[in-house]
Amino acid sequence: MNIQKINVCMDILKKDLGEGFIASCIIMTEDGQVLVATDQANIAEATLLNDATAFIRNALKTYPAELGQYYYVDVAGTMAVLVIPFGDYQWTVTVNKKQVKLGLLLNVVLPAIINAFEDAVVS
Repeated sequence: MNIQKINVCMDILKKDLGEGFIASCIIMTEDGQVLVATDQANIAEATLLNDATAFIRNALKTYPAELGQYYYVDVAGTMAVLVIPFGDYQWTVTVNKKQVKLGLLLNVVLPAIINAFEDAVVS
């Protein structure tokens, strides 16, 4: 994994989301170790969402479906969290939903950061 490229991923995210960006954190799913986080990142939130992802995956084992590429949590107030599980890693992105258009987040920003992250992991 190329940490320098991971930092570039964070820079892309901040630039693309502008004022709507609140925080972001990438952790190891196995032990919750933080790889990279922004200043405002809530590590406890990232760890909690890591546990939630594991719970959702386990719950979906009884259905003919599995967790997709991401899930979106609409938090009370103005925040929302995009959770992107990548196997051994999980990326959480917290945004101000009043300032970030959901279509922009899911159709433009998400594909860009996924591609950048995958490039960083194989480097």
